[in-house]
This record gives sequence, structure tokens and C-alpha cells, in this order.
Amino acid sequence: MGKLLFWLALVALAFLAMKLAAISQRKREAAQREGAAPGAQPTGARSGASARRAGELAGEMMVQCEHCGVFLPASDAFVDGGHSFCDRAHRDAHRARQPRR
Repeated sequence: MGKLLFWLALVALAFLAMKLAAISQRKREAAQREGAAPGAQPTGARSGASARRAGELAGEMMVQCEHCGVFLPASDAFVDGGHSFCDRAHRDAHRARQPRR
């Protein structure tokens, strides 16, 4: 009977150790996703991913290239006459197709 209790206790301790290791791993991965160093304590000031989770999500307006239809961030687009393009070549191709006034 004593051997049985010993093995049951050993299995329970092994299971507990595995659970604690899994929890620790999840915390490390969450800290890395937030940009914090592993093992670092969170600070009172929020920045980056933690601020976005706490409130609104940050993002950038996406626009579509008039020539090929690809979507890209508005800050990367070439804008000409109210039209957005993914590169200069597509902007120039669009200009060439437009009738001269």
C-alpha cells in the first residue's frame, strides 16, 4: 500500500510540474509578443501591444492600387489626382491611359 501511495504522489507531482512549466511558457510567449524582455516585470505605463489591447486597436488606412488592385497602406501609396497606386510605374501607366485634355 505504501508503494502505491508513493507512485500516486510521484505522478501527481510530475503532473503539477508539467502544468507549471506550461503556464510559465505561456507567460514568456505573451511577454515576447508585447515586446518586453523575458522575465521583465510589467510597468505602470502602457505602450505598444498592451495599450492596444486595453483600448482601441491601432491601424492604418488601406488603399487600393487603381492599376493592379492590390491593397497597401495609405502612407506607402503614390497618389495622383485622387487615385492611389502601389508604385510609380503603375501611376505612369494610369497617366498614359488617360485622355489628354
